Formats: sequence, structure tokens, C-alpha cells
Amino acid sequence: MMSVSRSISRLQRSTVFLCLALGCFGVTMATDVAMADDGAGKLTLNGIDTSHHNGDINWQQVQNSGIAFTFVKATDGLDYLDPTFVEHFAAARKAGLLRGAYHFYETNDDGAAQADWFIKNVKLEPGDLPPVVDIERIKAPVKGQLHQEFETFLSKLEQHYHRRPIIYTGRKFWEHAMKEHFPGNRLWIAEYGVDQPTIPVEWAQWSFWQYTEELTVPGVPTSVDGTYFNGDSKRLGEILIPAR
Repeated sequence: MMSVSRSISRLQRSTVFLCLALGCFGVTMATDVAMADDGAGKLTLNGIDTSHHNGDINWQQVQNSGIAFTFVKATDGLDYLDPTFVEHFAAARKAGLLRGAYHFYETNDDGAAQADWFIKNVKLEPGDLPPVVDIERIKAPVKGQLHQEFETFLSKLEQHYHRRPIIYTGRKFWEHAMKEHFPGNRLWIAEYGVDQPTIPVEWAQWSFWQYTEELTVPGVPTSVDGTYFNGDSKRLGEILIPAR
């Protein structure tokens, strides 16, 4: 894996035809994607995650720059909706980016109610990325049994979107606070300044790796979080929301 980059210009650029594995609804998509070689010949797609902190985003410029996917912050806890979510989420799709949405999980709020809040505000369509839950801190007092509440949240989202949610976390937090394996959930690990991330023992591998918070991307007025996908476009296509 290449070292952490502060600028997208340092990534190897390749223009490829993304035949996303959308066989269940027969869609193909062509786009420019930024790739990095892991040293073993495997290519890793590059994406970003955004919120209102990133300001007004020109999504067409983002897509033109080679970014392959984006996760947009949607909700937090029981009642917070990011004020830019609706606009950013629609604009990313219009620009031709694969898009997903994430929820910031508050450990002092009811898991089922948090899931309901996310579902109320986020309509994921066939071809979108699975829902993401960001869990990275303990906020007292913890609501009920943390692991049970969290599993309830995950299960409700899976039932609604027909994809098990992706879990975003850090290794130190997870090993200290969670120490649990949630079968079927893909891992989005955050670790900066390393050639490859160290993952919690509960996972065999990472699916997404947030490798920097200081990526420079045309169309985004601020530095932005950069994330690799662990695989090629075909593998990414296999995890998307299916047609029902």
C-alpha cells in the first residue's frame, strides 16, 4: 500500500470502465477513478466522506477528479440531520458518483430509535452503497446494554435496506469499548500515517480504510477525509444496494 497522501495529485490516475456488478438491475457506469497500487498489483479505489463542515461542494468537479465514491453524513443520534445532506446526496448521484450515507451513533441514545431516525431521513436506492454507522466514542450514560442496542440498530437497518451496515471505527476504540464481532458487517477502519491499517482482531480484513483527513480534492473547498476501498470496481459493485 502506498504511503498516506495529502493531495490527490499524488495518486496514480487511471481511466477505467467501471462495470459495476449490478446484474440484478442491469446497470453499467463509466467514470474516471483514482487508483493506488498496493504493491501486489491489486488496485484500490479512492473515495471521500463529507459533511456540512466541507462547505459548498462542486460534485461534478469531484467526479471529474477521479474520485470513485463518497459517503455523505446524514444523521446523528435521535434528532440531528446534517443541513447539507439532502443537497449533497442528490448532487453526488447526479454527478455520477457512487454514494452512501452514514449515521453517527450516540451510545447514550436508544439503538432502535436511532435506526428509525436514519431510515426516516435516508432513502438508499438500488446501486447505492450500504448504510454506514460511525461508532467511535462512548457518551455517558450508556443507553441499556451497548452491544445489544448496537445490534438492534444494525439489524433494523439491514431489514430495511437489505444490506448489512458497514461499521466505521478505530482499532483502539473498538478493542477497548466493543470487543465484539458482528458477523456480516464490513469494516471501515480509520488510521492515518501508516502504510496499511491495523484492524481489530474481530475482523479478518478491512473493506474501507480512511487513510487521511487532509486530502485535497478539486470541487471541495476544504481538506477532506480520504478513503480506499479494498478491491476493484467489480468487488465494489457486489456490495451495493440490490434491486427489490
